[in-house]
Amino acid sequence: MILRTLSLLRSLQGARDTADEARGRVQQASDYRWLRDQLRHGAVVDEAARLADGTPALAVALAYPATAKRLAGGSWPETPEARERCHVAGTHACRAAGAPAYRTLEGLSRGVAEGAIAVLRDAARFQYLLERDALELAWRRPQRLPAGLAAALPESSGASGWFLLTLRVPGTTLPPRLTGAWLDERLDRYRRILPRLG
Repeated sequence: MILRTLSLLRSLQGARDTADEARGRVQQASDYRWLRDQLRHGAVVDEAARLADGTPALAVALAYPATAKRLAGGSWPETPEARERCHVAGTHACRAAGAPAYRTLEGLSRGVAEGAIAVLRDAARFQYLLERDALELAWRRPQRLPAGLAAALPESSGASGWFLLTLRVPGTTLPPRLTGAWLDERLDRYRRILPRLG
């Protein structure tokens, strides 16, 4: 099964991928699927955000209790003021928020079960976000969370503060609700038009 996964991914990429690169693609697809599933718990906190390349975007925020385990994943300062000035970007932001790591043989097998084309598509979507600095995680005191997000969170679970994962999604039209299908559509649309802009 593992060899079949690597073979499929390498053949779809023109045999350019090494085993490590194929594993990396599966990891990116796993990260994207985790993010896609988490989106329904988020709230739009900025309707005038921008991606690193200047593309207009909506900023969606997701909050996670800053548990001891999550805090142990980085070198966060002791004082709240200093901690709020720090942030983690990209793949590390997802991992710090709690995304599971699938850099395992089991993860590669899952890639085949779900279809190698789907793995490559989701990996490309995640790569688009990484290349435009669209993911950032910061620590916030409960009173410093965006109002639209704070109202939906249980007070007791954020005693040690919250991790705020912000995802900037290309586009300016607010969705009726945040869904994975909406995220797919936004990313696929902007990934298609990108070559015409250069």
